[in-house]
Amino acid sequence: MFSVINIAGLAVGLAGFMITLLYLNYELSYDRWDKSLDQVYRVSLKLDEEILEQAPAALSSFLRQNYSGAVTATSLQAAGDFEILLSANEKTIYQTGMVMADSLFLKVFPYKMIKGNANLALNSPNAVLLSEEVSRKLFGDDDPVGKPIRMYNAIDGVVTGVFQESNGPSHLTVKLIARDLNEKMNLSWNNYSYQNYLKVQSGIKETEMEDAINLLFYNERIKSEEQNKSYRQYKAEGPKTSLFVDAVSKIHNFPKHGSSNIRTISILMILAILLLIAGAVNFSNLSVAQSVTRAKEVGVRKVLGTDKTKLVIQFMSEAFVYCLLSMILALAVVMLLLPYFNKSFGLELSLWDHAHRGSLILQMATCLAAVTILSGIYPSFFLARFNILRVLKSDYSVGGGRNLFRNALMLLQFVVSAFFIMASVTMNRQMNFIRSVDKGFSGEQVMRIEARQKSREDGFDLIRTRLLAIPGVVSVAKTTKVPGDRGLSMDTSTNRFRHNGAELRMASEKVSTDYFKTMSIGLQQGRLFNESFSDQNTRSAVINAAAARRLGKENPVGKTIYFSGCDTVPITIVGVVNDVNVLGFEMNVQPVVYTIANKACMYQSGGALLVKLNGKDMREQIAGIEKEWKSIEPGAPIRYSFVDDNFQNHFSSYTRLQQVINFFTLVAVLISVMGLLALTAYIVRRRQKEISIRKVLGAGSVQLVTLLIKEFLVVVLVAVLITVPVAIWAMNEWLQSFSYRVQLSWWVFGAAAFFLLLITLFTVSIQTLKSVLMTPVKNLRSE
Repeated sequence: MFSVINIAGLAVGLAGFMITLLYLNYELSYDRWDKSLDQVYRVSLKLDEEILEQAPAALSSFLRQNYSGAVTATSLQAAGDFEILLSANEKTIYQTGMVMADSLFLKVFPYKMIKGNANLALNSPNAVLLSEEVSRKLFGDDDPVGKPIRMYNAIDGVVTGVFQESNGPSHLTVKLIARDLNEKMNLSWNNYSYQNYLKVQSGIKETEMEDAINLLFYNERIKSEEQNKSYRQYKAEGPKTSLFVDAVSKIHNFPKHGSSNIRTISILMILAILLLIAGAVNFSNLSVAQSVTRAKEVGVRKVLGTDKTKLVIQFMSEAFVYCLLSMILALAVVMLLLPYFNKSFGLELSLWDHAHRGSLILQMATCLAAVTILSGIYPSFFLARFNILRVLKSDYSVGGGRNLFRNALMLLQFVVSAFFIMASVTMNRQMNFIRSVDKGFSGEQVMRIEARQKSREDGFDLIRTRLLAIPGVVSVAKTTKVPGDRGLSMDTSTNRFRHNGAELRMASEKVSTDYFKTMSIGLQQGRLFNESFSDQNTRSAVINAAAARRLGKENPVGKTIYFSGCDTVPITIVGVVNDVNVLGFEMNVQPVVYTIANKACMYQSGGALLVKLNGKDMREQIAGIEKEWKSIEPGAPIRYSFVDDNFQNHFSSYTRLQQVINFFTLVAVLISVMGLLALTAYIVRRRQKEISIRKVLGAGSVQLVTLLIKEFLVVVLVAVLITVPVAIWAMNEWLQSFSYRVQLSWWVFGAAAFFLLLITLFTVSIQTLKSVLMTPVKNLRSE
């Protein structure tokens, strides 16, 4: 039983650590699949307080021509997880990872060509490059070069090559590269729809590069607006507009602005290390508890001439064997859990990854050595230092110093358990909070249907009429921003508006008349859109409450705003609606201006159609929509999802983290209980004669139990006092990821302390009561 508990407890800690280590290795390998990527930077724009990853379309060509440190540059539009319709070779598929780029894309991103010439592949205006995966989907084993392909069911291209996908993860998902058809037409400083990447000469410092390109950008775009101030003066005042660069290898984990997954990974890694330490400490405590049964063995070995060094080596070797068996068991557990972990987190982790196999083996060997030392060093020295005469007389008492160290190990174990309990309670409270907080809309029974731009724009009225004729369809609307959308589907940028001579930044969203009805968004003031000329021709706007606050108006209805640079077209605010949480709970609700159509100065497209169902017979209603869609967009299979499901995906990563923490908490508590049970057995056994003498002298059972328990209770209380400030700091850091979050409460930490005390009392009482109820004669017979 001792061996099973030791090996199993350590194996669980090692398994959790190994999976997290694989995850960390994967995350830190982003955009390191080619050495030349060390010279590639994404150039983004900071505009006032807003960060724009999509900078002006003309930026890359400007830097390529004017920055002396530039090797080359490219601009692109990446679809990411957005699925586009591809047709070729009499097959039609939906595919993610499309990139629209200029002819220099392969000069910046070094994808290897399997078929076709990298120097010529993107030269023709209708060129399309396919990854091996997409090529197999559409053409099987046939050579696709020179064959036609159709995108979005509207754009025709020709396959000019097949490229090998990166052999490591990348911030940029690339499955299909198409030459940008609008490249020349879109090269405008006012077009903020492109990502710009700059490849520089090796050895250039990032700070020097930023300063140099900002000087060029200032002279080209800003100087005339700043009364010809010098760049140094402008910079000293705190620039309103500036460029900044992110090394491609740091974009995923360490971007200069925006969210990063590294916070979650770091939390998991720290917790996995804590779990591993708890397992190792448990091993030490169990070994010490078991030492009583081996004390006479140590005494006999010493009498026969074995010195302390050999004894330490013997016991460390035994610890190594235990740890090795634990690691083998942990590897088996990892292999069983990895498919589930990959599915839950959307990853492709592997124990046998060729690219990282060497470093992983080295990390595992280091881990095995560290765990062996951590778990075996104290028991080895403890056993080796037994006094020969005492142990051969069955005296297993130890000095206060050793008791202090043992208690320190127990304290560490309780600290880990207390931290896990406090973290688990806080995370569960936060997740329950964001599930119950008002989103400002209802996405229940609202279908999000992907549609071509032509259908969303010119054909919307006809589509709306046809869908409303289907039994069960309550309303049909469209919007350029759908709650729950991510990636290309969700534009988080804002636009400039003018009001009373002041310039304000607010988001612009194009909707249809029934949008607010379809999404159940409440009206606060004024009215919603109707079929009037002003509403339908972008002369009226509905704003959200955040926009009303931005305007500084308690009642903004009837006031006028203008799109920036378009002072000839006044737009009247006709209503104020509730704030709608479109972006999830990590970001504050943006001030939004809702308008209909593109009849005032700025064109917007994208988004999707929204169809509200009555929910009485969903299957039949969906079947009716699918049937109708075949004639609405022939050749394009319907792609739909439900808004409430999509919105839940905004915090799916936090839900998964919550599940991992709950599991780690359970394991940590179980490990602590096992260690505590063994330690109690050891202490009770060592003090058995003392207990019997006290009982003979009249001590009651309650007194004896209290005597034995108080030592553990003191350790638990000290552990709680140590853990509380650490847990408060850690949970505050984690909660910073949310703009909408719970407040830390004292009862969370009080409940954790109470739970830990309860577990301790229960565990210790089992062993102590067994000892107290024994007949004293059995233990005092030799006296």
